[in-house]
Amino acid sequence: MDIQRFEKILREPDKTRSDLQNMKDNALKKGEIEMARLAEEVLKERFPVVSRRGGATPTAAVFRGDHKNFDSGKEAYLWLIKQHQAFDIKAIENYIALHKKSGSKSKRCRFAQNPHDLYPKGSTRIDDTSQFSTLQGGWYVDTNLNHKDKFATLIQLSYVCGLEYPKDWDFVVTGGTEELQQYQKIVIRGNKLLDELLAL
Repeated sequence: MDIQRFEKILREPDKTRSDLQNMKDNALKKGEIEMARLAEEVLKERFPVVSRRGGATPTAAVFRGDHKNFDSGKEAYLWLIKQHQAFDIKAIENYIALHKKSGSKSKRCRFAQNPHDLYPKGSTRIDDTSQFSTLQGGWYVDTNLNHKDKFATLIQLSYVCGLEYPKDWDFVVTGGTEELQQYQKIVIRGNKLLDELLAL
């Protein structure tokens, strides 16, 4: 089915929230990222999400054809990091090298081999184990991030692995903020423009 036909079906007035969610989930399972995004847009138009404060946000994650649905953005974020590690065993080392190379221009690095190195000295987050998670290879990752910062970290991690968003992976937050959606659209547009430039 082409995307125009898919959109026509999505916009049929008798489609329920459940129908639209199923269409989105099926598109994700088939690797049809653009269709899944379109379904998410129609869902938000027809059934606006009330602004949330804290708590888990259902999130879908895609990595090289493998699609998973999670109860929270944190779980999806961790799964995607682990997929990057499985794809490239040096993913985190290369991410850290990228941050070191950029020096003071780089914002805080999200990975460390000691959880105390994830936060500034004196931070109360250091002793709170809910603020970080362990990864293979003796690494720790800061998980107390908003969705935009999780996405930005994944973009950097995929860059050092030679992977492309959204072709190789995706992070789709159901009910995510408008800011995250705009940020993701900018990244997709930037990738398309780069592809066009490289094709010249």
